[in-house]
Amino acid sequence: MAPLPSIRYACRVNPTVPVDSLKYLAIPEEVAIEAREKKRDRFGHEVEALRDTGPCRVCLRIASEPEDLLLLSYQPLPDTGPYAEIGPIFVHAKRCEPYSDSATFPADFTQRRLVLRAYGHDGRIVDATVAEAATAPERAADFLSGDTVAEVHVRHESYTCFAFKIVRGS
Repeated sequence: MAPLPSIRYACRVNPTVPVDSLKYLAIPEEVAIEAREKKRDRFGHEVEALRDTGPCRVCLRIASEPEDLLLLSYQPLPDTGPYAEIGPIFVHAKRCEPYSDSATFPADFTQRRLVLRAYGHDGRIVDATVAEAATAPERAADFLSGDTVAEVHVRHESYTCFAFKIVRGS
């Protein structure tokens, strides 16, 4: 059996990417618009309507009371390799205001432990960690300080569903 390839870790002790230069990106609104109109996601799966408090991946808000949501499949990476997984996400059943404050970490996610996955320019996982509450921006900046990391995906700790991505600002 051939040995497994080594993974290059992107963490740096002293990040050179400032936290205030990061951008926090929700899914494209078009994904939700298509799902609402067609009642199917981009993979042909029937969209499920439900009332829940799940986080909407368009507005990046987590409701404290149940709201009308749609459950659909989403693929955060281009389909160029084995890390381009498809997973479940929630969006509001009716149009919501897309998250527009890309310079600010989404407030509803601040007090949660989150899984951060750092992806390289080739779409492969370079590194990952569980970030304690209120530490995700600093951990993402640490990952993005390495030239091997293109983007960081934020996921929920327990279900590990994709929430949003973090990239270097321009």
